[in-house]
Amino acid sequence: MKNIKKLVKTLAVSTLGLGIATVSISEAQAASLVPQTEGEIETTNLGCLDPNNCITSTELGYTVTSFAFQDFDASRLFSDNRATANSYGMGITFLSEDEGTNPEVGEFWLRPVAFKDGEVFEDGRLEAGLFEFDLGRTVSELRLDFFDVEYDNSTAVVKINGQDIQDLFVDAGEDGNTKTVVLNDLSKFTVQLGEAGGRFGTGDGVSLQVSVPESENLIGLSALAFAGVITLKRRRRASQKA
Repeated sequence: MKNIKKLVKTLAVSTLGLGIATVSISEAQAASLVPQTEGEIETTNLGCLDPNNCITSTELGYTVTSFAFQDFDASRLFSDNRATANSYGMGITFLSEDEGTNPEVGEFWLRPVAFKDGEVFEDGRLEAGLFEFDLGRTVSELRLDFFDVEYDNSTAVVKINGQDIQDLFVDAGEDGNTKTVVLNDLSKFTVQLGEAGGRFGTGDGVSLQVSVPESENLIGLSALAFAGVITLKRRRRASQKA
């Protein structure tokens, strides 16, 4: 209990004035844990819809588990470049330019897809979900960048190392904002992305980037360099069969 209290105190200090606070990992110093290729992120409980478009936990170097939230089912998670259109089955369709706010061209974000009663919601374009990331080892620092948080008291870190904490909410901002949270000394975290409640009629879609200092690359991070090649090979084989 002493350690978790110390950790929560560190979190509170690290996240004062979200979006304008000085964070210790700069973008230039950060090693991204988001694959620089598109595809579905394998989750421990849902797997992937299509093995030819699946980025596995082995390739990632960490595992992700998806949970039901609010009155929605467990969401699926994707690595997405908003500049390209994608279709993943089950009605999941990403446009080359979404109806809402889009990140910069060429950036890759972890993008959740909400489901309700077994069906994909809003054609896969409601980016909301509850996910646990297990890094498999302790890192001294972790940077979370949240894109387009527009609801207060919604997007939040809710667990650290498997233990409940008082929800660390990400403050809402203007359209297209990016908010940053820095966590210290952890191996696992659970995060709520977006909201499906519909205060704007369509919920609040939020995407995520995760990074660690370059000096603390996870053992599995080297797999990210190959994830794009592996996925491309799978797609080529799939297209050749077609």
